[in-house]
Amino acid sequence: MTPLKLEQNMIRQRLSDSALFRNVYDSALPTILDAAHQLDIDQGQYVFRQGESARGFYLVVSGEAELTVNMEDGEPLIVGRIRSGGHFGETSLLNHCCHATNARALTDLILAYYEKEIFQSLLLANTAISQQLCCSLAQRLRVSFHDHAGLAVSLQKKTRGLDHNLDSTFFVPPPLEPGGRKGSNNQHRLRLPESTLSRQIANAVIRFTSNLEPVLLTGETGTGRRMIAHEIHRAGIGKGPYVEMDIRSIDPMKLEEELFGYDQEDPAFTQIDQLGLFERLHGGTVVLYNAERLEPDFQRQLASILRKKTFSKIGGEALMTLRTRIILICTDAHSRQDGQNRLLPELYSCVAKQYFQAAPLRMHRRDIPRLVHYYLKRYNRQYGKNITQVDDRTMGMFMNYEWPGNLTEMASVIQRAVIIGRNNEALTDQMLLGVPRSEGKWEFNLLRLHRVHRFITSRYFPALPRAIMGIFFIMVLLILFFGPENGEKNIGLTLSWVVGWPLLIFAFFFFARTWCSVCGLSFPGWVAQHVLKPQRPTPQLIRHASGWIMTILCIILFWIEIAWDAYQSPRLTAWIIFTITLGALFCSMLYKRRVWCRYLCPLGAINALFSMPSILELRSNTHMCLNRCTDHLCYTGDGGSAGCPMFRHPFLVDNNRDCILCGQCIKNCRLNSIHLNLRLAPQELWNQQSPRLEDSVLVVSLAAIFFPFTIHHNAPDAVAGWLALPDSPALAATFFFFA
Repeated sequence: MTPLKLEQNMIRQRLSDSALFRNVYDSALPTILDAAHQLDIDQGQYVFRQGESARGFYLVVSGEAELTVNMEDGEPLIVGRIRSGGHFGETSLLNHCCHATNARALTDLILAYYEKEIFQSLLLANTAISQQLCCSLAQRLRVSFHDHAGLAVSLQKKTRGLDHNLDSTFFVPPPLEPGGRKGSNNQHRLRLPESTLSRQIANAVIRFTSNLEPVLLTGETGTGRRMIAHEIHRAGIGKGPYVEMDIRSIDPMKLEEELFGYDQEDPAFTQIDQLGLFERLHGGTVVLYNAERLEPDFQRQLASILRKKTFSKIGGEALMTLRTRIILICTDAHSRQDGQNRLLPELYSCVAKQYFQAAPLRMHRRDIPRLVHYYLKRYNRQYGKNITQVDDRTMGMFMNYEWPGNLTEMASVIQRAVIIGRNNEALTDQMLLGVPRSEGKWEFNLLRLHRVHRFITSRYFPALPRAIMGIFFIMVLLILFFGPENGEKNIGLTLSWVVGWPLLIFAFFFFARTWCSVCGLSFPGWVAQHVLKPQRPTPQLIRHASGWIMTILCIILFWIEIAWDAYQSPRLTAWIIFTITLGALFCSMLYKRRVWCRYLCPLGAINALFSMPSILELRSNTHMCLNRCTDHLCYTGDGGSAGCPMFRHPFLVDNNRDCILCGQCIKNCRLNSIHLNLRLAPQELWNQQSPRLEDSVLVVSLAAIFFPFTIHHNAPDAVAGWLALPDSPALAATFFFFA
């Protein structure tokens, strides 16, 4: 420090620009200048640091100084800049306290330095200087340092305070390997956590933290894009402040002012509203949320800044280096999912190489149970509750729901459930507000009804109805065999064709293939299986040719019924029923489960077709099966319960063709993943995912069979007379049938 020894005219010229000496008489200036010392500060060096004792007052003769405030995390936040003619350090002298800011040289500085005693005895004694100091301090009060720091902190913590954000209990931050350098992709290794969401964040951190290049994050609302942006900043090479700006809440006319700031005419002090975020957040991160709403002109301007890495203040011409990371967050549109449809091509090209799309929650449903328990724990702690369990049915709803609002929606749903829930009670679907049922728009899960669920899962279903129907069919069979041969007098024939067959057809619409689960024809085979317990698998030939076997047997069955008029013959009807029962018994004695019903039964083929437009269906919660089920007991069974008798995993059932609604999978499933839905009747006919040629042939055949014989009862006799066939109704009917 030396007495100020510069050319007097130069000093007077430079200091005359200062508002502090604007009204000082020329006669007083020499005395003031003689009392000053020259202080040379190299670029990057500190004049003083926050918390140090105040020693003097400083006037900038040449260069530019920067004032910063240390944040809670130790990172500095820029609060002002002082250029030639400006001054700083007086606040601490007037308050007799330590410095509230850091003062650092942005360029090589030449300062005029006044010791504390000289400042008080000489400068403050000058009326003009004292008045100007008061004016300067009054201007600074409205944008005081600590108010500014508090504002920045509130902006910085805006993202962390969002309800849907996850803390370290869910996300495992990326640790450095011993000897690794943060920011190096080669040395930076992540310990990838189990959750897909955590891995998603970790992948983004790996890709973007090694530089300050701009980043584009896209995705649906609530997918954690802001959380990813904060993790990129937190783990990046820049350790400046972090600020988010929601473009929706900022006037487009003020956006440039917020980011770039104004060129300062008064050199005494750069006010906060004239210092843009790009200057204040040196080495930090600016997040432009909903960036797709940026005005086209501003997008072009921002693209130019990102390419050149420089910007200028409003009203200024000097170029300043951009040392702030910019993260653009866009919301996915339906037409595209990369932000390109919202951003202009020139801006998109600047971020295309650093682009990341956040996956919606429905794309990583495996995380849903963990997220549910995470939010339960968070809101239990917040509201003093103890709701730690979620019943399986409710978890199934969570797994099956699409979550259009993603994490934000889930957080809100769990929060409301915890608020209305009671301590030590499991979270149930009765507590949920705002989540649609897991069924489709036109479906209702009947298992929600307690009595229905209790009946289906009881040990009496379908055993008791099957036993009743078995006894009934045995009685009908005995009547057909040993009753009157005249069809009009045999009650068994009436029960079979007049009552049973129409009732069976109509029952399909309401109960799908439930008839097969209680079928009396399979009752002897069911008893035989419980006694013999066969374990032979289904022959491969039967499995592969099943559709054609059932179609052919079904056509043969109708041929016999029509050609020999089984509707009027008790004995033929009895032999038809007995033959089908014998086939079911034989297969049940040889093979495990219900091979006859699944692969061979001609009545089963009819049942499968007619049950497809039923108002009832059995389906699984596929997302629950994929992401939570590990034992697949619904299909395989275990030592205490059988598996699916129809050899179909509920996960693969997309129509009523192969499900007889026996309820075995409902009893076996430990996750309550099976739904018994009441639905819009014909929707399966146009939603079927795996149609079969065999079924199509059978449908056409049935149409060809039923129409002529229903409309024209005497058609076989007419054909026999026209072709001069022998007097044989069976032969005429056979010809007409196959024609």
